[in-house]
Amino acid sequence: MNQTLIENVRLAINPKFQDWVLFQNGSYIIFNNTDAIGDIRKEAMKIMAEYGPVHIGSPAGDFGVTTLKKAEGWSISGHYYGMYTYVHPSEISEITLNESEIGLFGRSKRDLDGQNPIIIHINKKDIDVKLIAGFTGIKKIPLPFVWAINNYNPKLILKEESFEHRGGFWGKTDYYENIEKIDIYLAYKTTNIEITKIDSKFTFVGNTNNNLELKKCLAFFHEKKCILTQKALDFLNQ
Repeated sequence: MNQTLIENVRLAINPKFQDWVLFQNGSYIIFNNTDAIGDIRKEAMKIMAEYGPVHIGSPAGDFGVTTLKKAEGWSISGHYYGMYTYVHPSEISEITLNESEIGLFGRSKRDLDGQNPIIIHINKKDIDVKLIAGFTGIKKIPLPFVWAINNYNPKLILKEESFEHRGGFWGKTDYYENIEKIDIYLAYKTTNIEITKIDSKFTFVGNTNNNLELKKCLAFFHEKKCILTQKALDFLNQ
């Protein structure tokens, strides 16, 4: 059921918007720009808790109904820009199939998500992490000691199913399930993420030199169920 809901919501959203969060009852929030957001999950939960619950007689009770072209059903808008709720035809009785009933039903679903927000899917565009330097470290030797340095064209691109990195002399594509742990190394004018993989004696280290950029990376890996060290978790949550 969740996969069907995810695919219908994906079809309901203009493809140019790649950053969105879907909640259990069909409400979703579209983000125009996540560059200034450290943790999209936390931001979505905050928005849903504040703007999801319905208060009759206030702007929170307003709604609009849009019949979808690419997906079956309707998208119900509310008083918060970028927040919608998906309604499938099977959820509505054909006897009362009118725009007002559809809108009220969608609003009630949004209220459920607002009262008890549970995220079931986070969709993100590829994240091209801004690095000022990349390094190849050795798993058994702690930072700041590294084996190779790349100040010219370091790379860390986070995709939905995989990630690309280049820290030393070569680039590589790998998968999140192959990550052993994610750690950080902080020092004067250096803010690094360290990726240790299960099947390699080397590590990838990327210097973002930017706290928000580092938090964005950590939040992404955390969402992918990668293991973050306690130091990395503390930094993410501060």
